[in-house]
Amino acid sequence: MREAMLLVALLAAAYCGFAALALAQPRHWGRAIGQGAPSRRQVWRLRVGGYGLLALGLALALLRDGAGFGTVLWATTISVAAIAVTLTLAWRPRWARAIAAPFGLPGAAPQR
Repeated sequence: MREAMLLVALLAAAYCGFAALALAQPRHWGRAIGQGAPSRRQVWRLRVGGYGLLALGLALALLRDGAGFGTVLWATTISVAAIAVTLTLAWRPRWARAIAAPFGLPGAAPQR
C-alpha cells in the first residue's frame, strides 16, 4: 500500500511540476488563465514551484525504489507527465487553473 501511495504522489508531483513550468510561458498562461502574460514574479514562482515538484518526485521515486530503479521510474514518470500536460494544454487548457491556484497567483483560481 505504501508503494502505491508513493507512486501516486510521484505522478501527481511530476504532472503538477510540468504544468507549473508550462504555465510560466505566456502562451500557455494566456490560454489557461485568460489574462495576457504572467508577471516576472508569477513566472519566478511557477518555475521554482515546478522544478521543486520535479525534485520532490525524484525524492519520492528514490524513497520508493532506491537509486537503481528509482531513477528509471522517475525518468519514465516525468515523460508520461510531460505528455499528459501537453494533452491537457492542447484540449482543456482551462483545467490548468487548478494547478496555478496553489501558487497564490491572481486570476488562477478555478471558476465554478
